[in-house]
Amino acid sequence: MNGGSDIVGILRGMPFLGELDDEAVSAVASTAALASAAEGDVFYREDEDSYDVYFVVSGIVAIWLELPNYERYSELLTLRSGSLFGALSFLDGARRDMRTTARERSLVLRFDGPLLKAACASDQKVGRAVYQLLGATAARNARDISIEMRNLMAERA
Repeated sequence: MNGGSDIVGILRGMPFLGELDDEAVSAVASTAALASAAEGDVFYREDEDSYDVYFVVSGIVAIWLELPNYERYSELLTLRSGSLFGALSFLDGARRDMRTTARERSLVLRFDGPLLKAACASDQKVGRAVYQLLGATAARNARDISIEMRNLMAERA
């Protein structure tokens, strides 16, 4: 894989980012790197102070939550190729409240949070596209997690 051109190609296929001109896409690409993860690798843990955002290029990633009074984590969301995760901490600056792991060998595009914020601040078009994408992602993931939480609570009731 040729990292730079592969990253630009991936970005071109993403909602909102694909509509940007070449210079703007290059600015977003400069904040990202491809990373391979083995099964079980952790992308981030709860209470972690990190703001990176991830895009699943291939493989499967799981989002987990430790529920009070239960001795194990519950898998709340399974993300496949084409999914983004980590958007909420990027958007609101809060610590992570869940854990994410690779459920199988996966390839992700990791956006460095501080660099991505700087790219958004320096170019209005980039900022608008990135925040539209991450806002839509955060809303979709929150809705899916809420549904799964209701299902888990109903099973345990």
